[in-house]
Amino acid sequence: MKKILILFLLIAGAIGSNAQVKKIDSSKLVKPVINNKVKGQIIAPTPQQTNTPLTTSVSIIPSKQTATGMLYVPPATTTQTPNQPAATTNPTTTPAPLPDIVITNISFSPNTGNTYAVNYTLKNVGTAAVKKGLLSVQGYINGGAVGGGSSTSLTTEMNQLLNPGESFSSRNTFGTNGIIVGNAYTFELCINGMKSNAGTASETWVGQQFAELNFANNTIQSSFTIPPPPPAPADIEVTITKIEKSPVDTASFVRIYYTLKNVGETAIPSTASLSLQSRVEDTDNNPSTFLETACCGQATGGNTLNANEIPFTPGNVKELFYDARVAGGANFSTLPKNVLYKFNIEITGSGFTDGNNSNNKNGYNYLLR
Repeated sequence: MKKILILFLLIAGAIGSNAQVKKIDSSKLVKPVINNKVKGQIIAPTPQQTNTPLTTSVSIIPSKQTATGMLYVPPATTTQTPNQPAATTNPTTTPAPLPDIVITNISFSPNTGNTYAVNYTLKNVGTAAVKKGLLSVQGYINGGAVGGGSSTSLTTEMNQLLNPGESFSSRNTFGTNGIIVGNAYTFELCINGMKSNAGTASETWVGQQFAELNFANNTIQSSFTIPPPPPAPADIEVTITKIEKSPVDTASFVRIYYTLKNVGETAIPSTASLSLQSRVEDTDNNPSTFLETACCGQATGGNTLNANEIPFTPGNVKELFYDARVAGGANFSTLPKNVLYKFNIEITGSGFTDGNNSNNKNGYNYLLR
């Protein structure tokens, strides 16, 4: 009885203090007990606590100054596949300084004989200097080498430098044998090397004397034509056709018939003049029959031609005659008769250039009776 009383007092004390009591049913599960004084509230069992460390992520975001304050902008992120190496930037490779020679301003001009000159300019468009003594060119006409490789510099310039941006001009000559006047040909000029086996499948570039930034600009081509030669200058040709006694004075003169022709390709200007000199030479070297022994023979006269006696135009021919003195007169000796003499006529001109003086004199043997 005493035990029952004690239990009752415990229960009453618990109810009076609004305590919550857990009741164990036959299944030994803990069930919640509803507190009648707290309506609608369910007292759930306290879950088991797990000691899991708290992970805190802190990122410092750079700030951006604005007109009104600090604006925080999240940093850009880069997605990277795990185990993938980070991308690297290849450094830029700077090429070594080298010269680079180009050919410009190619032109042609006659030289002497069967040769022509090719005029050209070399320019260094590279980044380093080169000795002028290493610069040589090779010319080709229709793929065939002409003239051989030739240095572009004088001996005193061999060690001088052609610096970047500088130019200098030179010229080389080449033969024109086999080149037809008026025909167009392809002329090619090459610098720092030349072609081997030109025009064939095995054509190669050989003979490079120095390294360059670019070898593709080492040639230049141009059309080459030998123009017809300029017209030949005027050229007076004299020819004696016959000699006979002069009808004016058969005892004192002989008449020399001759022709004058302009065999040149250029007209004689209208302001020009022509003069004639007549002399006689001994033919048997006998002093008794020849009065003068001067180198040019004995004078038999001379005069100045009239304008209508000059063959001004190319190809024009004038049929003329001249009475040469053979006996007496002032400053003239009488030639012995029955002697074979050589009568000469020589033409001299002024006011123009005669292309050939060797045909300005002509002789004719005549037996003086």
